[in-house]
Amino acid sequence: MVRVRIRGIAATALTKLLMDKGHVIVQASQVIQQRFNMPLNTAPADVTVKDGNEDELVIIGFPQEASVILDDMVSVLGEVFIWKPKLNLYSVVTGRVIETRDGFCLIELPYGVIGEISNCKWSPGEKVIVSIAKPAVKPYERPRLTTIVRIVGEYVSLIYGSQRISISEHVRNDAKRRELLAAATAAIMGKGLGVHLRSSSAYAQPDDIRREVEVLEEKLKKIIEKAMNSTEPEVIYEGELVAVIGLTSNAKKVLDEIRNTVVPTIPMHHSFKSYGGSLSDIVDFAETAIAKGCDRKIMADALMDYILNKLRNSKLIRLIHIKPGGEVLRLTPGKIETILRKQDGYIIRLRRVFRGHGVLDALNIEKKPGDYSETIIETGKWYIIHNYYRSTGEYLGTYVNINTPPEIYQDRIKYHDLVIDVIRKPGETPRIVDREELDKYVEQGIVPKKLVDKIEKAINEALNKLKSQP
Repeated sequence: MVRVRIRGIAATALTKLLMDKGHVIVQASQVIQQRFNMPLNTAPADVTVKDGNEDELVIIGFPQEASVILDDMVSVLGEVFIWKPKLNLYSVVTGRVIETRDGFCLIELPYGVIGEISNCKWSPGEKVIVSIAKPAVKPYERPRLTTIVRIVGEYVSLIYGSQRISISEHVRNDAKRRELLAAATAAIMGKGLGVHLRSSSAYAQPDDIRREVEVLEEKLKKIIEKAMNSTEPEVIYEGELVAVIGLTSNAKKVLDEIRNTVVPTIPMHHSFKSYGGSLSDIVDFAETAIAKGCDRKIMADALMDYILNKLRNSKLIRLIHIKPGGEVLRLTPGKIETILRKQDGYIIRLRRVFRGHGVLDALNIEKKPGDYSETIIETGKWYIIHNYYRSTGEYLGTYVNINTPPEIYQDRIKYHDLVIDVIRKPGETPRIVDREELDKYVEQGIVPKKLVDKIEKAINEALNKLKSQP
């Protein structure tokens, strides 16, 4: 049982999901209290779950408890990307300097991680004690280090290397802020330490602050002593786990259905809410209408028709391509050629004209200005087809991108890339590329193993489709 604080677009669905897993929701918003008929529990949170970027959920908290929440969420949401660092936020580690340049150092850390720190006066080979100021959550990131040590408690963080006293912006009551700051100041007076009052301190009493500072001070002494005696790169203190879940279209559908068991929820609620703007307001209107008796499917169909009409009239449609490493690519945009409605979805054809020189994806064919792609996007399918042509109409080849079922908006189409592709050049049989890269992401735990069967099915479907075409 973990105490969880939840904020953001998916708060209702995640509250239901985690309550069903046996966890305790603390410091819930008024809306969540009303929807679940729950009293406010003011206990400090072990873990916080909140929105990250547009398609992400962030889990942050004590490592063991945060890992439990991450596993429970992934077990239900299923088709997600999972990013987490090898070294946690605020973890204290010993390392060794491997390179210095103009006051900037690269540090060898545990688990083969290389971190960076500025204002560095050390020399290569020197042992150092550092803390993780910004963890490398995604594969392309490098952790940023600091010599300031922060030990995290339920209400406060005790700081070694700075005497600053601060308080969370989420503690909004002025009288409470003054009371807490006075207690924290008294607790560290003359000790050469700093303190940060966390958002949970809004529900604490001055004695809670004083007691926790005493506990953290003893913990800090042991951490510093252990670090001083360490001879090899070693984790001395684990800090807080920061993990990120990348929500695919199907994971958002799971959230939609969970939310619908609590309050009327239109299909694609979480997709449209993450888009924001006027679309978010339209979703609110549609769900108000459903709550008053309107048919959920009819409202969903009407909203999709509205979006497709907007899509038809957009000058250019953007393709948002989210890679397993977390990079977001914006491909050459295109113009709508046709939108065909099927019984179970839509087929959208785009023409994307290239303006510059380059190379056409895995086909390894020169791209020239005026070349174009006939791109076929089918909702519900785990791939997108790109047929490439010269400006003269000469066929150059086909590139089938394996990805999660796309999300359709009024000016963009978004999906999560699954690395593997199927290609065909003129006169050649179709072949699979980049399988080794997918294997790497599965081995790292970024792409769940349960997705592999769906990827293989999509590959076979793409191969059969290409083999059947002239």
